[in-house]
Amino acid sequence: MPKSLLSRVRIRPAAWRRKIVFYWLARQGGGISSVAAFAVPLLALTSIVAFAYSGRSRDEPRRREAVHERALELQCLAENIYFEARGEPLDGQYAVAEVTLNRVRAPHFPKTICAVVHDTRWDPQRRRFVAHFSWTQMDDRGEPWGPRWQQAIAVATAVINDTHMPLVPDALYYHAIGVEPYWASSKSSVARIGNHIFYR
Repeated sequence: MPKSLLSRVRIRPAAWRRKIVFYWLARQGGGISSVAAFAVPLLALTSIVAFAYSGRSRDEPRRREAVHERALELQCLAENIYFEARGEPLDGQYAVAEVTLNRVRAPHFPKTICAVVHDTRWDPQRRRFVAHFSWTQMDDRGEPWGPRWQQAIAVATAVINDTHMPLVPDALYYHAIGVEPYWASSKSSVARIGNHIFYR
């Protein structure tokens, strides 16, 4: 009982103060219309600012995550170009990048660039998992650097952004000319670029 009485005592002066201010503004400022003319834009501005900040705070983590994922995918594709084809002509580097992205879109491969690059398969002859791109299992490969690394990044960016004409649009496989993998005879050759043969 004393608490409710105390809360009424606290609330009432605040309510009366608001009423007094309202009546003063109504008389001094030319009536209710002046109060409305002042209050409505202020309320609208406050609502707009609150809405803008609430949307930004909700979307910001998603946007940051998307930027981070894209940077990671670009890194994986550039590394694959660098380690698989840095000594190849530019068209050969584009073709290697295309095969990587073609696999992402194909039903029987992983759905991200990094997963495709680091994918493995069971090799019954060696009785172990073997990488599709052998460089991913080499411990002594070193870090990518120099002009060839910059070129690999440029090629990866162009392929991800789809700003070049495809050279091997349906190709999912390739191998070096000096190698004859067991699967090559069951695939259709689509191009020979540099030291690689590409297959669909």
